[in-house]
Amino acid sequence: MTVMSETLADLLETLVNIPSETGHEAAIADWVAARLAAIGHGELTRSGRSLIWRGPTAARGAPARPLIVLAGHLDTVPANGNATARREGGRLYGLGASDMKAGDAVMLALIESLDPARMRFDLAAVFYDAEEGPLDANGLKRVLAEHAWLTEARLAILLEPTDLKVELGCIGSMNAEVRVTGKSAHSARPWLGVNAIERAAPWLADIVKFPVTETMIGGCAYRETLQITLLQSGRAKNVVPDVLTANLNYRFPPDRTLEQAEARLRTLVPPEFELRVVDRAAPGKVCADLAEVREFVTRFGATVAGKQGWTDVAQFTAAGVPAFNFGPGVAEQAHQRDEHCPIGNLDLAHRRLTEFLTDAPPSARDEARR
Repeated sequence: MTVMSETLADLLETLVNIPSETGHEAAIADWVAARLAAIGHGELTRSGRSLIWRGPTAARGAPARPLIVLAGHLDTVPANGNATARREGGRLYGLGASDMKAGDAVMLALIESLDPARMRFDLAAVFYDAEEGPLDANGLKRVLAEHAWLTEARLAILLEPTDLKVELGCIGSMNAEVRVTGKSAHSARPWLGVNAIERAAPWLADIVKFPVTETMIGGCAYRETLQITLLQSGRAKNVVPDVLTANLNYRFPPDRTLEQAEARLRTLVPPEFELRVVDRAAPGKVCADLAEVREFVTRFGATVAGKQGWTDVAQFTAAGVPAFNFGPGVAEQAHQRDEHCPIGNLDLAHRRLTEFLTDAPPSARDEARR
């Protein structure tokens, strides 16, 4: 194991061992802020439990450099017997190890190790809170509103877990509550009531068969899915239930607007049932044609895929900033009890981002030598 891998693993272990469940990120924000303040260059500002670091710009007289933003969330889902980090078999286990403290560790190490004078981009980094909760409380949403200069960036890279793949865009997300009503009665005299479960049963039997449908956008596959994730009914064991509520979690590809997604969802629910959209998040734009994205993919021979999940790529692209997902964590490990990150991925992510941020692409170097 290289020294860099060991250093990154130590950093990730420290981050995992700082509890940061959504809404309780103050301690980890304080720790990261102290580390950033010790670097000795760049400007650090704070917005609640989010941190914004802006590196030095190009030296006076040198050509202006485009801005690249690195971003990662500090929060995790609640612990599930995995709050303490441990290492085993080349992996680091623990809550948030993949989603997404591995990305945070790489971001922090990049800021500490890169020489601003060697950069071909200006660099900024955002460590933000409350990504795992509702979009309205998402720290990045607040940060982008407060720091308009971030929206002038040429590119944003979200260090979400991708297992070193370049994952473009992201699917949209919508939660809707379906309410089916009936009439309560004593269970010994059910003919005096209307059982809401019985009334909903034919629709429930049909909606759970919703097929996973694939859409290709920019050469990447995105899957439309619909799942019942919450189901509630009944008030007592001897009462015919008069209300059934079901939460529909709908995921849709980046070629749809929120309005189109909601219209699609409403076609799947009988008009006599009540439907209320509880929360929604637009998909992220697929930025496959941006020169820097093509360069990154070609330079490292990266596997390219669509992001089957919602990430804050959507917030950046909605603000006019092209963005993609690239990180050392493994998406399939997110929210798992045995969540882990391959330690070797930390070093690879760090090295690739270092090269991308500091070294001109081979074609540009060849042109300069002519």
